[in-house]
Amino acid sequence: MSETTIVDTSKAVNEFMAERGWQGRSCSSCDRTFFSKPSTKMDVSVCGWHKCDKGGYPFRTYTKRKKMLTPVQISTRMSEYFRSVGFDLAPPRNIANFEGQTDLVIAGVQMFDDVIHRNQKIRNDKVFVAQPCVRMQFQPHVESQEGTSTSFVNVCTEKMGAEFAEHLRSVDHWCTILSKLGLHMNDFIVVMRTSVNDWGTGKFSALELFFSYGGLELGDAAYLLIPQANRPAIPISDIGFGLERMAWAINKTDSYFDVLMPWTANGTREMFDSCRTIALLVLCGVQVANKGSGLQFRRFAKVLSEKYYGSDVYSILAYYFDYWAQFIKPSINREAAVQLALLEIERFVNLRVCETLGLPPPRSSETSQAYFDRLVYICNANIYELRKAIQTCKT
Repeated sequence: MSETTIVDTSKAVNEFMAERGWQGRSCSSCDRTFFSKPSTKMDVSVCGWHKCDKGGYPFRTYTKRKKMLTPVQISTRMSEYFRSVGFDLAPPRNIANFEGQTDLVIAGVQMFDDVIHRNQKIRNDKVFVAQPCVRMQFQPHVESQEGTSTSFVNVCTEKMGAEFAEHLRSVDHWCTILSKLGLHMNDFIVVMRTSVNDWGTGKFSALELFFSYGGLELGDAAYLLIPQANRPAIPISDIGFGLERMAWAINKTDSYFDVLMPWTANGTREMFDSCRTIALLVLCGVQVANKGSGLQFRRFAKVLSEKYYGSDVYSILAYYFDYWAQFIKPSINREAAVQLALLEIERFVNLRVCETLGLPPPRSSETSQAYFDRLVYICNANIYELRKAIQTCKT
């Protein structure tokens, strides 16, 4: 997107927002342009960007719904609305991005990877999709930063070949459905910025609108012009929101994970997040490996083995398998998926016990119970020393 185009589209955004009663402002902290309603309860001296508003979540003090909604109910209402205004419903991609530019699918717009990267025919349909995603960069922040998870559903609308006016009409549809779900525009701040990206076909600028609800960033609307080697740049309207964050904003529970974990389970956010993401990876047929998506599977299994072995991981994995199966068709049945996950988790436990006691190594695909049976009954290992070593995996 050229500088002239950015100026033109920014002007169009300002006019679009003004027509709908939004007031344009400039952030006293970062100088970005943002928009708010005159009756907003938000502090409008700064924008809704997390680095400027210091990460507060005042939305939790807003009036709550009388009846909570599950993420699936929210997604269903959204798909029904977008279908009613002319969007097709697209099935999600497998999370394992075997042919794309990333190991795992990180956004709904990757449904266009074959067009962008392999010169396939330009698509003209406009679609709504609820796309499960994994973003590994969030893993270090799950425990310390509220509202963060490595796996989530990106509910989004995508339109390739969209004119900017059409993109703004899609933004208008999003404002409508958010309001219908109880997330009223008076409680939003919309931040406008431009960014420079490169998806492997050359650098391009994007105009983005970030939607912050009561201090919580929910999603963004981006207009992109993707460079191509043998044809004109492809315009894309890419609007995506985090479904689980929307559920938190709609239900206004104390914590983001309150509606994302089994009611009867106890544990840390890191533990539940690791189980959530492993369940999604296994459901999609990801196998453990030393590179690619299989390496990410191995990393989460290592976290669970080193910090949370002994917790009721089996039932938690099964719970999350059922969660993801509501959004994406499983490539494996639940019992087999949970067993594969547990084998990898216990592989790390077996290796640690082996190293601690200097015992014979575990065999491939050997459960901890089978390995410890062999150590006691075949290798004559001291049962008390073995139990002591196992405890080191529970600290």
